Amino acid sequence: MRSSFLKENKMQSSPIRALAPTMQNLSLVFSYKLAEKAVIDVLITFFADPDSELKHEPKRHSLRYAIVYDLKYAIAFVNSLEGLTALMLIFLIYINEAFGGGHLKRIIFCLVVAYACGLTILAIASSHVFSESYIDSLIIIIGVIIVAVGRAGLKPFVEEFTDEQLEAHEPDRQDINEKRVQARRKKWHLFASVAGSLVAIPIYKISWNPRLITTGWVMGITFVLFCLATPLYHKEDQAAATSTRIAEEPFTSFTCIRVLWAALLKRREPYPFSTDHFFCLNNDGFFLNNNDELELWPQAKLLRWIDKAAIIEGHEEQENAGRLCSVTMVQETKYILKMVPMWSAFLVFGLVLSAGNTFYALQGIYLESADVLLVYLFLLRTIAREMVSNDLSPLCLLSKWFPEAKLKRNMMRIWGGMVISILCSAVAWWVEVRRLDIFENEYRDWMYSIPMSIWWLAPQFFLLGLMEGLAMDGLEELTIDDDHLSRSMKKFLKAINDFIVYGIGSALNILCINSNMKLFLDTLNESRLDLYYKHLTIYGTTLNCVYLLFISIVIYRDRMQHK
Repeated sequence: MRSSFLKENKMQSSPIRALAPTMQNLSLVFSYKLAEKAVIDVLITFFADPDSELKHEPKRHSLRYAIVYDLKYAIAFVNSLEGLTALMLIFLIYINEAFGGGHLKRIIFCLVVAYACGLTILAIASSHVFSESYIDSLIIIIGVIIVAVGRAGLKPFVEEFTDEQLEAHEPDRQDINEKRVQARRKKWHLFASVAGSLVAIPIYKISWNPRLITTGWVMGITFVLFCLATPLYHKEDQAAATSTRIAEEPFTSFTCIRVLWAALLKRREPYPFSTDHFFCLNNDGFFLNNNDELELWPQAKLLRWIDKAAIIEGHEEQENAGRLCSVTMVQETKYILKMVPMWSAFLVFGLVLSAGNTFYALQGIYLESADVLLVYLFLLRTIAREMVSNDLSPLCLLSKWFPEAKLKRNMMRIWGGMVISILCSAVAWWVEVRRLDIFENEYRDWMYSIPMSIWWLAPQFFLLGLMEGLAMDGLEELTIDDDHLSRSMKKFLKAINDFIVYGIGSALNILCINSNMKLFLDTLNESRLDLYYKHLTIYGTTLNCVYLLFISIVIYRDRMQHK
């Protein structure tokens, strides 16, 4: 018995067993980043290639690289991919948590297969195997959906799985420093991300069909390696993992509905003066407000009535599931509702970000040397984001030196991201005005690129990376920076953040484009993208500055009082 224990302990502590899972996870990050930079970031060029519009069968819109659609349809495909990715992430997290949270390997298996299959399906569509155009469109729709499923959880689940493997080989399993583990994971993943981004540069220069096949094959190879390394992975103790879970059940939108319904049914009930009248496992999360009244965390005067959903009534009422909710469910619901004003302030920000994810690349392919240099602009955007997201950035160092400034740092990040989003729209507006001026007055020929350097787009790509890194990281840390939140709840909050910004932002972009038929015609050169950027600048300045100022003051004051 003792010898088997020592043998198992020796296997877990061996360098090969400790290093192999990490290296395999790096290959997943490498393939993911390769596909993102070589395919996903420039996917708009898959649907709208300006050189193919008149060179090859303009009536059928066949293509030199891929499939040419009208501008509105091309934007709809790309934004739908972003929206589905954000939505599927919430669904996948719920599935994982609903079954105990110990199925990361199985989920990663499925996601890698889905991503590889989706890329392969898009490659089939780009090869024009079928003569009918509607079949190509159907294949593309299927491919986009499958790619969205694969993209949705691959990066966050691989990060979580890497953390588990690193924690398993910590010297003291009883006292694991999560921040140290995450810092190690970020360094390893940053190395793999840089490698994938650099390899994407030569792959971007080839046409779409071999590019999609190559990225799909790389994804398939990493899947095989991941399967072969399965015996080396550390198996998580399900009993220990379950005992550390704070929430009784996974949080979903149905939880909010159930809590609100129970609170409405008990709206006439008197508010109790003792914690014994609440349905809870412990007495954590109770506070006395300014009027010495009992209140559940998080403290919010307008949401105190929701606390009644956790009040214990008579025996018959307790059996009625619609009238009784746990304290944890009430607390999570209140926290979600309390964050709604902040999330609503990000709607215009998400619209600007969605426009940048689509129109910036579309502007680039009309300029000189786009088939070679466009990928460098996306690398510039990534560098800009890492500059403000890295632990060595000035704002991160400020919070390490002055811990009390952490909340201020998060608010500063959000403010900075909002302001830069306005500046980003203004710069894009000015560049598009110049591009259209050259096109209309000097070079009105659609068969060739406009004699304007693609580096004119560098400032807006750089600002796009800055605004995304500042605002999204600030929102994430502001949202999950509370000790009362369970680990499961933090995962949902991160997914909700992405859905609010990327998902709803993409939906709003599609809605704005299709509701402004006079601004957006069949091609970019016929459209008035400059006016769209102008409207985004005006709306962003008005809504973000005024509305976010009010919300920031309210939330900051409340959080400081709570601390």
